[in-house]
Formats: sequence, structure tokens, C-alpha cells
Amino acid sequence: MKRSLFPLLCLALLLPRITMANPAQSDTSSAALKSIIAVTALSAEVGRFEKFEAQITLDAQFDNPYDPQEIRLDAEFTAPSGRVISVAGFYYEEFSYNGGSVAPSGESSWRVRFTPQEVGEYRYRIAASTAGASLSSDGYSFMALESDLPGFVRVDARNQRYFAFDNGSPYFPVGLNMAWSLSNTIGEYTTWLDKLHASGGNFIRVWMAPWNMSIEWIDTGLGDYSRRQFRAYELDQVIALAEERGVYIMLTLLNHGQFNTSVNPEWAENPYNSANGGPCDVPECFTTNPEAIRYWEQRLRYIVARWGYSPNVMAWEWWNEVNWTPLSSEAILAPWIERNSTLIRELDPYDHLLTHSGSPSALSGVWSPLDFAQDHFYDRDDFPRTFLNTVPEWSDAYPEKPFLVGEFGRAAEALSYDSEAVELHIGIWSAPMNGAAGTAMTWWWDTYVHPKDLWERLFTGVSAFFAGEDLGGREWGRPETDFVERTRARVFGLQSAGRALLWVVSRDYSTQYLEGAYLDNLRAKAENPLDIVFPEVSGAELIVSGFQAGRFTVEIWDTFAGEIFEIQEADALDGSVHIALPSFNRDLAIKIAVQN
Repeated sequence: MKRSLFPLLCLALLLPRITMANPAQSDTSSAALKSIIAVTALSAEVGRFEKFEAQITLDAQFDNPYDPQEIRLDAEFTAPSGRVISVAGFYYEEFSYNGGSVAPSGESSWRVRFTPQEVGEYRYRIAASTAGASLSSDGYSFMALESDLPGFVRVDARNQRYFAFDNGSPYFPVGLNMAWSLSNTIGEYTTWLDKLHASGGNFIRVWMAPWNMSIEWIDTGLGDYSRRQFRAYELDQVIALAEERGVYIMLTLLNHGQFNTSVNPEWAENPYNSANGGPCDVPECFTTNPEAIRYWEQRLRYIVARWGYSPNVMAWEWWNEVNWTPLSSEAILAPWIERNSTLIRELDPYDHLLTHSGSPSALSGVWSPLDFAQDHFYDRDDFPRTFLNTVPEWSDAYPEKPFLVGEFGRAAEALSYDSEAVELHIGIWSAPMNGAAGTAMTWWWDTYVHPKDLWERLFTGVSAFFAGEDLGGREWGRPETDFVERTRARVFGLQSAGRALLWVVSRDYSTQYLEGAYLDNLRAKAENPLDIVFPEVSGAELIVSGFQAGRFTVEIWDTFAGEIFEIQEADALDGSVHIALPSFNRDLAIKIAVQN
């Protein structure tokens, strides 16, 4: 485990311990609906895959606008092709951001967000209803124009171990966790996303955590999100920041602590807990209790209505590390995943990808409804070897699903002497070079990567190397490699007909060597114990077999700068390409391509 208790301590200090009754729980509702006063499109035209948004004013009375059993808003869009798409509306409160904090403006309205997937005129109507009334608006329209946006992220139909956009272009995730902020959410995410984007990154993982962007917790009670509308506004801005920078988000809906009493426990603060007025005496009740299910499905409807429009929400992640909860058995979790996956596909017209984390590959009942698999890896001695074994294990178990390393690393203390991010560099490269659908995602974004300004060092090289690769357009296997003479280096990578992507890493470029050299420096009382030089590998000749006879181009890449520093040409008369490697003391990346 890698979690810091600091967020939980902050939460305990910031949130009042209150219990709120939901007004909608009463037998009689004061909701009354008289008319739809106005429907105002915020733009008369948008680009394909851009957000269309309409503001709706109702003449209505209600206690809880977040409870669709009391009052609800829906929209029906008709595409140029005639396809009819239904989306849920949501209640919206306006806020402003002054560079340091979020403040309410006092304005509120109903909103509908929609993303056109076709070019042409869309027609739409708004429907509002309560228990006693149902109204439909006049018809409206807007234009969807052609754009250069690629669309939503899908599983690549050509090779289901990789991702692609709606327009068919490949998507290779390069990034890290940005799970939460603790103070200036919008300001911190702006800084982090600027750094990631400038380094070529395009992927982050964000939690709807109780101490950050969750819309429901002990300070709200169940079913009424009014006290956390500022959190919803913050998530609006984070998604907008990601959209502007071409970054895609795995949005984690539930973290393990919310339903746990031992590992990062937050159950005592959970509004589902009967001690706080909720329906559940124990966490397991969350998956079966009808009242708990109703509240969760209500929250899910709001999440999809407000943020489902965005192609930059790459995936909904049900759980972070559900293995740390009592809900993790297949008997409990599989029916919950199945039920909720069916529901969200009904709510979400864009069919965002689904995943979760914390279940082993053997739980096929859990993974079956999901679109891609992932796992988290901590405290491993050798990440290249770990991923060499585990990535194929996942891919063999679920050949129709991409696999991602959602988190990896060692205990934070081990990073104290790793001043140049050896471990993270090795892990980031070794995951895709062993068949993962993207880079491995480091956890320590806020306490390590950003304070040490490691963005460029970690992401520039790997993003540049994979930028021109259409991984889904080929079938890949493990490379057939050997050295002419014994060499202190290992080779990982992908090989297909006429092409190979290789990663050559010195055996001494490792966390084990780093730690030993650091301790030796301490014992020797070196002036700077972090001044560590890795042994050089020189004179190595690499043989790559398994090709048809032909002439090949060999590019040798700097894995940090993301630049080609040497090009060779080689004839493979016997199907083998011989590469004279330059001297190196860390790693090299290599592209081999047959000449047409």
C-alpha cells in the first residue's frame, strides 16, 4: 500500500460531522412543475465531438433537484441520420474561480450536455417531470460542424489489446495518476496538466475522492449534492483543462477507503453508514440494500449527465483497489459490476470504456462486463521482469481487452535516494515493451514527480517514441533477440512481420544497483551520496531474428530526449538483423523496419 493518511486527516478537520435527512425520503413531496420557461443553447453551433450545452429554466418548486424521483429533466436529440439519443439533464449551480478559491455566484439552472457524433443539424426537445406533472418543450436545433477532434476512446477493433479513437487513429496512453488536490484544485491541476502536456503526456487518473471531487459524503447526506456543487464545478474545470491539452482521464468513481474499516478507513464518515443516517450497518450492504442501490444509481445518473459528454473522459473506473474492501469476493462484486455496467450503458449514450482495479485476473465474472483490465504493482524488485510475466498473463486471460498498469512503484521512502527517477523510468518503459496498452502509471505525482520536476525526464522520451506507432494495426509477439557475446543488458519489446520495437536496458541500471551504490557512498562518507554513476555497456552487438530476408532501417533512440541519435541499415539475408549498439549505461530504444 502507498496511501498517505494526510488526505484523510485533512478531511477529518475540514468536514463537519453531521447527519442529513434527505427531504425526498418523506412520503409527500412538495415538488410542483408548472412550465418550461426557457431553453437557451449556449452555442448555436459546435464542432463534431465538442460539447453542446443548453440551459433550461423551469417554473417549478422542489426540495431536492438532485433526486429524479422528485423532479427530473431529460433531453432527446435526433441526429442528422435519424438516430434518437436520450440524455439526462442535471441541476447546476454556478461558481467562479479567482485564481485561488472557488466561490458561488448565486445563480442556478438546469443543464443538458450533449456531444454530437455526426455532422449536420441536430433537433432536440426537453422533458421535465414530477410525480404530478410531465411537460415537453418546443423543438430546437443546433448545427454540428466538422472538426479535427478524434472522438471517444475505444478498444481498437483491429487488435483488441490496444486503444483507438472513433476516427480510427491510435491512442497510446502516456501518463500518471493525478488522483486529487488538497488545496487549490483548479490551480494545481492547471500546473500539473501543463507540465504533462509539455512533456508529451496524454493520460491521467483522477479520483472522485471524499476529500476532493466526490459530490456526496458525510457533509451532504445521501442524495442531495447541494453542499458539494463546488466540487462538481472543480471537476468541470479539470475536465475542461484536460480537453484543452489533449489529455484523457480515467475517472475513478469509488475509492476503497469509503467502504473499509481497516485500510485507509473512511467507513465511519460514509453517509451510507447507518451511524450517519444511511441504510447500511456494514459496507457489504452497499451492494444489495434497495435504498443504498437507489441512492448510488441516482448519483451515477448525475455523474453521467454532467460529465459523460466529454470524449476526454476516457473511462469510468468503478473502484480503486476493491481488494482492500469486504466487497471484493466474486460472489459479491461480480453481480454489482454486472448490474452497474448494464445501467451505465443505458445512461451513457457515448459508451465510455469501463474498468476497475483490485481484482485478480482469475475473477472472470468480475472482468467479463468490463472493456479493459488493469492491475497495480508495488514493492517489486524488478519491474521489467514483473511486467514480462504479468502483462502476458493478463493478455492471455482476456485477449479481447487491453491491459494497463494503473499504478506502480515502491514505498515512498525508497524514492528518497532515487534523485533521477530510475525506478519510474524503468517501470514506465517496461510495461508497453511487454505488451501493455500504454505506459505504466506512477502514483507519486504530487510528492515526487512534480516537486522534483521530473515531467520531461519521465514522459518526453516514451511519448515521442510511440507517437508515430499504430500498435493496433499489427499483431505483435515477443522479440527474438540475442547478443553476439555475453552482455550485461536485457532486451524487451514487440515484434511483428517486418517491424520491431525494442528496449535495451543495462542490468546495472536498476533500483538494486542504485540502492547499493547509495549505501556504499554513505559508508564511504561521500560528499554527495546521490552522485551515482552506472557502469557502461560497450561493444555490444544485438541480433534480432525472425524476419523475412530484406533490407532494414534501424533507429536508435535516446529514451529521455525522445530523439533518434543514430540510424543504421542492415541486410537480413538469413532473417536476422545485426545491430552494433553504441555505448550506454542506462537504456536504449530501437525501431527496426523493413525497407519497401
